[in-house]
Amino acid sequence: MPNIDVSTYFLTAAVPVCNEGIVVRDGMKSSPIHVVREVLETLPTALQSHATEEIGLNSPFSRNLRTHFARVVVLDQPNFAGRDHSDAIVNSIRNTNLLAARPVDQLSCPYILVMIDFDLLEPTGAGEPRRYLEELWGVMEPELRSIFQYCYRFDDVRDAAGFASYMIACQVETTMPFHDYWYVPPKLPSLPKALLIGIPVILLALPLLAAILGWIGWPWAIGLAIGLLLVGLFLDYRLVLGRGARALPAAPGTSLRDVLKSLYLQQAFTRFAIEQQHRDPAEWGAAFRAFLDTHRPGDLDGPTQPPGVIRSRLPGATA
Repeated sequence: MPNIDVSTYFLTAAVPVCNEGIVVRDGMKSSPIHVVREVLETLPTALQSHATEEIGLNSPFSRNLRTHFARVVVLDQPNFAGRDHSDAIVNSIRNTNLLAARPVDQLSCPYILVMIDFDLLEPTGAGEPRRYLEELWGVMEPELRSIFQYCYRFDDVRDAAGFASYMIACQVETTMPFHDYWYVPPKLPSLPKALLIGIPVILLALPLLAAILGWIGWPWAIGLAIGLLLVGLFLDYRLVLGRGARALPAAPGTSLRDVLKSLYLQQAFTRFAIEQQHRDPAEWGAAFRAFLDTHRPGDLDGPTQPPGVIRSRLPGATA
C-alpha cells in the first residue's frame, strides 16, 4: 500500500474549488479562489524560525500530536514539462513540425492540494486516514472550514465523520512517499533464491517427467512444459512485486512524540554538559542523576518539546 511506509501515512488529496460567482468580504469583491489564497496566506505557520517565534501564533496542525508535515497549496494548472519524448529519426521521416502546439493537460477548476504525513496508531494502518482526519477536525474545525468553504459539496460536511469521508473521496494515491528517519539501511528479508528458481524449474520438469513415464506424448509434454515455465516465471514476477509493495518496517523512535522528546533531550543535555565543564568531577554523578530525575528521558509525556516550535523552553533558559 503506497500510502503507508515506515509506520507513517502519506496523505495526498486534491479538492476541487468552485470558483464561480463573486465573494463580498468586508465590502471588497473577490473570487472564491482568491479568498482561499488569502486564508492560506494568513494561516499561521509553525514557529520554526526566529522570525515566526516573534509572531507567537503556532500552526493549527500542531494541535495534533501525530502530524509530522502538512502542506496545503492552490493548484491552478499543472506545469507544462515540455513536449512528450519522441524519436528524432521517426520525426525526421514523418517531417514532424516540432514547433506546432500539441494538446496539454488542463484542469477544469482550481484544486486545493493537501499533503500530510502523520503517525499510524497501528502498524497495519487500520482505520486510516479516517481516524486521523476525524482527529484533525476535532482540533481545527474553524480553520478547515475556512480553507475548504468554497470547495464543491463541502456544504454537506457537518461533522468529523463527514469531513473524513469528504477528504477520502478526494484522496489521490501517494506513489512516492518520502521518509527521512532511517539512518541505517533497514534489515529487509529477501525472497529465497531456491524458491524463485524452484517454482519454474518444478513446473517445467513435471510435464517432462510425465512424458518419461509414458503418461503423455512428447509433443504435448514439450508444449505443456513451455507453458508451465512461463507460468512459473509469472509467479516469480508476482512474488517479487508483492514483496516490493510491502511497507518498510518502522524506524525505531520516529513517532512525533519520540522526535519531540529527542529534540528536548538534545538541548537539555547540551546545556547540562556545558554546565559540568568547570565542576568537580566528583559531583558529576549526582548532577547526572538529578538531570535524569528532572528531564525523565523515558517519559514521552513530559517534559518535552511542544510541537511546531524550533526549540524547547528549558528551565532557566534566557533565549
